[in-house]
Parts: sequence; structure tokens; C-alpha cells
Amino acid sequence: MNRNRADSYIPALAATRLDLPPAWGRLTSLSPQEAEFLSQFELPAGRELALDFDLGGAGFSAVTAVIKTRLRDKDGYFHYRLVFSDTAQRELLRQALAALPRR
Repeated sequence: MNRNRADSYIPALAATRLDLPPAWGRLTSLSPQEAEFLSQFELPAGRELALDFDLGGAGFSAVTAVIKTRLRDKDGYFHYRLVFSDTAQRELLRQALAALPRR
């Protein structure tokens, strides 16, 4: 997975399909196929999310992903492995990641 950690993580909003408030967190790793999401909010594995975040000056809205795994660390944060489910959105992510400056 591409580590996309410039000087900070990517802030993200994760909305569920239910009538629940959105969960805030950070994308700690991002590739066109999957992401790692860190949050204080507890969500079950298998839940579908719609993510909003900015990447390289481009705004991404309602990027659909499914929670594949969930781990809770000793500080109470949840580490989620997300898999992106929409082919067109994955292609847009691939293009945005490819356009980022190399370090």
C-alpha cells in the first residue's frame, strides 16, 4: 500500500448509510484499491462507508468503501482497513495519487 504520509495524515469524514452522525478520522495510508483509516469512532467490520477527503488539491466526495478489518489500539483508537468498492472511483484515486509529487 502506498504510504501517503507527507507531514500529516489526510483528514477524512466517513458517513454510513444509516441515520448516524459521520465519523471523523484520518487516512493513514492510501492506494487506489484500499486505505487505512484511524478514528475514535467504533464501526463494525463489513459496514459500507462513504468517505470525503482532499488529496493533492482535489476533493473526493462519497468514495465508497467497505470495512474489512478493525483493530483497537491501547489508546482507544480504531484502525480500519478499507477496500474501495467502485471501479471508477478507484481509477480517479489512481490518477490523483500518480499526480502527487514524489519524495
